[in-house]
Amino acid sequence: MKYVNEGFTEKSKVTKEVNFNRNGSVANTKDKVYAKITNSNGRDTYHIKTYQNQPFDPIGSNENRQKYLETKFKTVSKDTFDFYLIYLQTNNSIYLTRTNRRFINE
Repeated sequence: MKYVNEGFTEKSKVTKEVNFNRNGSVANTKDKVYAKITNSNGRDTYHIKTYQNQPFDPIGSNENRQKYLETKFKTVSKDTFDFYLIYLQTNNSIYLTRTNRRFINE
């Protein structure tokens, strides 16, 4: 076994997350998370919450059914993430439309 382990070096994975709540601000541990930035080995990845493969609208018609819906986090580009975060902060639907358009093109 010593011959197998000599050449094998594993990089330490340091993962940090910044979670964002419904208002687009940094979430507490009790808040629901709608977007997050994950930093792993110095590389940022951006995630947004989706439902039925569309960006989730926490202000829309599914607002009261959130705990019953099967939502997932999908990796997106920085531009898509920025539009989604602006939508959460301002509640202006044009930013959700831009998020949807960028999400489809990815």
